[in-house]
Amino acid sequence: MAMHYRVPEWPEIRAKGESLVAEHPDDHFMTTVLEGAFLVGESENPIRGNLCAAAMRELTGHVLHSMAPDSRVTACRWYELVKDTKGPTRMQRVTYIVQGALPNDFVEKVLKLDLSKIARPLLKTIERLNRSTHVREETILDDDEEIRVLVDDALDGLLDIYDAARTCREEVHRSLRTEVFDTVLDKLLSETLQELDELSTHTSVEGHEIDEYTITFVDDEFIELAVAGTVYVELQYGSRSDIRNDMGAVLSDSYPYTASMKARVIEPQRILGDSVVVAVDNSAFYE
Repeated sequence: MAMHYRVPEWPEIRAKGESLVAEHPDDHFMTTVLEGAFLVGESENPIRGNLCAAAMRELTGHVLHSMAPDSRVTACRWYELVKDTKGPTRMQRVTYIVQGALPNDFVEKVLKLDLSKIARPLLKTIERLNRSTHVREETILDDDEEIRVLVDDALDGLLDIYDAARTCREEVHRSLRTEVFDTVLDKLLSETLQELDELSTHTSVEGHEIDEYTITFVDDEFIELAVAGTVYVELQYGSRSDIRNDMGAVLSDSYPYTASMKARVIEPQRILGDSVVVAVDNSAFYE
């Protein structure tokens, strides 16, 4: 059974405005325009709806252009100039805000995000804002409920874009976990790390686990990954012959490690081998 839509009151709409401002606490223009939209929307001005729509249109345009400037959008490999346009479309700006320079195939097939579905409500609301900004005898907007719905839809559309951007980054984090694990393991097995080698006659890596890792989109070219985990090792003292003759020993131990690595944004699941650095903290061994 579909839920009945209830038109939100102004205090509820203002709360959403505060959530939007929280995304950009230093953006004075956003705060000013949003407050202006609220003041005129709640006033008794006979054309308050049209003035409020004009303010909200400028606000959405400001967000799209500041978060997705022309130079960044047009530099993405997925960008194509749409016929009869001179630069990025609103849809392309929304795409950049959500996925940055990540390739479309990766976003759609691996992350399972539908950008057209995410962007549709905001883009439709912008069209409504455009129509409402023109003050004509037949377009005067003075119905309080209609005004509240229009402002609420605009704020919801913008907040949904920010939520989608966070979801995208969370999904990138999830999707790369296996690659990160395998990359660290390969480094531990293929290279002799001094911090482990010095602990015994022969140190062998038994495995590792990731405790946490973070992803930073450095720019539109590289992703940086920082990893913290635990490596499990076998420490052999003496030769194999010594072990057979009970003159040596084999112990198991574990140590924390950190690792860093990079991937290209256009191929996020292919970690650059020469960027991988692993450091093991063996200080506990000497305590």
